[in-house]
Amino acid sequence: MKKLRLAHHHTIAALATSSLLAGMLLIPSVFAANVFSDNFDDGDAAGWTTQNGTWAVGQDGGNYVYRQTSSNEGRASAGSSAWTNYSVEANVKIDNWNGTNRAYVAGRYQDGNNFYAASLYNSGGGKLEIRKKVSGSTTTLATLSYPLAAGTWYSVKLELNGSTLNMYVNGTLQLTATDTSLTSGGIGLVGYKAAVSFDQVVVSDGSGGTTTPAPTTSTTPSPTPSTSPSPSPSSTPTPPPSTSAVYASPSGTDSNPGTLASPTSLTAALSKVAPGGVIYLRGGAYSYSSQITIDRTNNGTAGALKTIMPYGSEKPVLDFSSQSYNMSDVSLNNRGLQVDGSYWRIQGLEVKGAADNGVYVSGSNNVLDNLDVHHNRDTGVQLGRYASTAANSEWPANNTIKNTYSHDNYDPDNGEDADGFAAKLTVGQGNVFDGCISAYNTDDGWDLYTKSETGPIGAVTIKNSVAHHNGQTSDGNSTSNSDGNGYKLGGEKIAVNHVVINSVAYSNKKHGFTYNSNPGSIALTNNTSFNNGQSNFAFDAGTHVFTNNLSYKGSSSDKTSGTDVSSTNVWWKNNKSTNDKGLLATDADFVSLTPTLTRNADGSPNLGNFLKLAAGSDLLGAGTPSGTDIGHN
Repeated sequence: MKKLRLAHHHTIAALATSSLLAGMLLIPSVFAANVFSDNFDDGDAAGWTTQNGTWAVGQDGGNYVYRQTSSNEGRASAGSSAWTNYSVEANVKIDNWNGTNRAYVAGRYQDGNNFYAASLYNSGGGKLEIRKKVSGSTTTLATLSYPLAAGTWYSVKLELNGSTLNMYVNGTLQLTATDTSLTSGGIGLVGYKAAVSFDQVVVSDGSGGTTTPAPTTSTTPSPTPSTSPSPSPSSTPTPPPSTSAVYASPSGTDSNPGTLASPTSLTAALSKVAPGGVIYLRGGAYSYSSQITIDRTNNGTAGALKTIMPYGSEKPVLDFSSQSYNMSDVSLNNRGLQVDGSYWRIQGLEVKGAADNGVYVSGSNNVLDNLDVHHNRDTGVQLGRYASTAANSEWPANNTIKNTYSHDNYDPDNGEDADGFAAKLTVGQGNVFDGCISAYNTDDGWDLYTKSETGPIGAVTIKNSVAHHNGQTSDGNSTSNSDGNGYKLGGEKIAVNHVVINSVAYSNKKHGFTYNSNPGSIALTNNTSFNNGQSNFAFDAGTHVFTNNLSYKGSSSDKTSGTDVSSTNVWWKNNKSTNDKGLLATDADFVSLTPTLTRNADGSPNLGNFLKLAAGSDLLGAGTPSGTDIGHN
């Protein structure tokens, strides 16, 4: 997604919490907090100005990144000199420290001699810093020892609000400083004599706002689930680069060459695109009565993924609604898009109506990005082996599903199989869900089920995600077999040490987060669970590790077998808030308890003030490390 200033986003689901199945209150659409974003997936750095260093967009593990490779200081800047109060966030990886050097995410950047910076510093095992540079003179305003390693991605955010400067790492507040030297400026990325990669740069409005004018659009989209909650396209698409490109359209034919003037079909394009190339889909409905498969022999490479994405801002929809459904033997039902190949990136598509899974991934090292997957007749997005003969070493591994919305998936046979996302039964190591939303699926939001026949799966990481109203569709379809967990993290007493970070569950039919008989050591950190139909956290057995989690107003008591790290978890037990240090949650601790979930321009969830800790709450800064908030950030 490229340079989205004052991007508009639509309401996904904004519902009153007074009832799980009735009394729904639709909340009007709102404008996105994001005023700028760039994930470099278009293969260029248009809009960025470089000063010194050697900068280029390249690939890293399936993602496009903006990389500074010189051992000299390199600076790149973007944005408006009029911006005042905002946050700038980026994923940062040090490729080579080249000694005791630094990487900066900078705000109020006026030029190379005037800016604030959130700094990663390779000194004494690692340090975090808030620094300022004014008139060429640099001052460290705050510092904290923090283990840092080359080759590791860190999410770094600098928040600027008046004279207050905050630095977050991996979603946790680490440093605060006060300074009045600089009041406005754009953003900067700096490799101070270090080789650094940057990705997922996002600028969001602060409490004081930017000085950029607010949007003036008057369109209010329908919040019904059948309407894609993705940002509205601009009226004139920006033509993408044509190098290594294949173009497809709903009316394209297999015999066409795949040029912009003579587009081919999607199925033919799959065999035409080379590693590092892109299939650009023109807007419109691609209707299929059979499954589309990316073959196991059709692969990109680690440094050159094959990509499927929309042409400019057009909206391609893969519609499998015409697939027949076999009620007597559901194993015969077709999926929508099956990705058996590896090193593919699929982004910006809508996928709906499949007789089985909307998207099924059996290959490895793939990226699904900003998809809208809905109204399929089994799980929306599922990971699993390509065939029952596949060895464990062939199970899908190192796939990333990010900023994807999976909703209203319903299996007609019994209602207990259609999850939003599933990585179960036969998946390998390293699979990650980041910034995803699962809602109104008849079974679970996430399902990480294991069976004794196939044994343990690889540990899965879920972060920055939201699960709500699972166990029913948005129009009320449900069955007695519908589980309705937000995050189901196991099965059949098989230990797998999954990781869940900075995620939210609310108003699900059953549990918010549940171990589901997984007796291992699931690590749950900075998650919030609210008003679920049964318990918010259900971990009856195991050596699970709980850090900074927040539970509020569940229908029954949390069960929390394992370690309550530094007594930093606030639970809901016996119909009241409880904590070993006396921290208690009340309605007054939250800015709002009315859901206002939307999607940002890049597809990531935006909860607004819903479940945000209010100023003055004793849960602010009460976690570990010191200064970390309780609950999600």
